[in-house]
Amino acid sequence: MKEYIIHGTQIENLIKILQDGYIDNKPKKKDITMLKDKPSNQIFTQLVYKDIPNQSNQIVHWGTCAIVLDKQILKDCSFYASHVGGFSDKFENGKTNEDTIIYGDGNLTKMPNLTKLKNVINKNLINNNLGGVEFMHSHEILFNQKIPLDKYCILIMMKSKKTYYESKLIDKLIKLSKEKNISIKFRDYKLRGKNEKPIDNFIDSIESD
Repeated sequence: MKEYIIHGTQIENLIKILQDGYIDNKPKKKDITMLKDKPSNQIFTQLVYKDIPNQSNQIVHWGTCAIVLDKQILKDCSFYASHVGGFSDKFENGKTNEDTIIYGDGNLTKMPNLTKLKNVINKNLINNNLGGVEFMHSHEILFNQKIPLDKYCILIMMKSKKTYYESKLIDKLIKLSKEKNISIKFRDYKLRGKNEKPIDNFIDSIESD
């Protein structure tokens, strides 16, 4: 089964990330979308995979854009996975934080076992009653170092209707993505729908030509 790590953001921040060439774990306060008054110097991401239960009404990620990262990052970099809001104020405390589900120390020889994290995600989508944000509230994976796009970024996913964004921003984004050799897909991966599986559809969109 394929898994991906995703970092949700807004188009303005995405443009800056492309300009920098990395996702910054120490962004300026003006560039922080959430937790403006409590910056944690950590990068928030999520794990996505297929066949998550009760998907039909779920929003796949925070923000309007998603940077899709190779799960190889879980072998190469230190991380810890937590319940939403359960992150530690200092990354170093993530190992012992009571809300931590799993963690990795970086430079691993094999991929971390994600079964425990998946069980937590699946259980939350079955038992919680948060409507379309149950998946987003099920977990976070946090990193404490810059994430270089050239090493880990697979592509960028955005909503299919380009009119959703300002045309000047789209033009700038496309130009930057070409310069950085990073693909952008404008896809309607069906965020909602009674008989839809938006997380599965999101992954299908990643893997489609």
